[in-house]
Amino acid sequence: MAAEVTALDVGLSVPRVERPWRVVATGAAGVLALALAAGALIAPSAPSPLAHRLRVHEYFVAHHDAALNQSILVHGVAGVALAVLVVALWRGFVHRHLFLVAGLAAAVASFVQLSVVFRIEHHIESGVGVRQTDALFDTLNRTGALKLGFLAIAVAAVSSFLPRRLRWAAWAVLPALALVFFTRP
Repeated sequence: MAAEVTALDVGLSVPRVERPWRVVATGAAGVLALALAAGALIAPSAPSPLAHRLRVHEYFVAHHDAALNQSILVHGVAGVALAVLVVALWRGFVHRHLFLVAGLAAAVASFVQLSVVFRIEHHIESGVGVRQTDALFDTLNRTGALKLGFLAIAVAAVSSFLPRRLRWAAWAVLPALALVFFTRP
């Protein structure tokens, strides 16, 4: 009768296989961070959500191309990266449906924001008036507030899966998201 020989018996080491969801999540998080950082550098600061409608219109007339490019990064690329990150984390680590739904809802809100900026771009190039620009800008800001609310729900849902030494980070993010969410119009 022949004895079975394993890799440990012959002194061979078995290479550690990286979990595919960890790699996908890490890559998506990196793309998300890069898109947000690059987007912050592309266009000048937008007017505050409570700015006068003429100020909002003047900003988009002067910077509509830069605002569109910024939005493609901050809402488009980052939205795709957020969706991939959420699915990868859900498949590999966090098996809570609330996390998945809230995270994907935040990504969808990001795509809605991108479509609103496309409408603003079209609107500015068509020469339509100030009122329409202000209404679209208001929609953009309200959708951003909704996205932050969905992100807060996702962070709260995932916090119980973090090791104790990292839970403070998740709970520190929640008040910041709530502050931004409740201070938006």
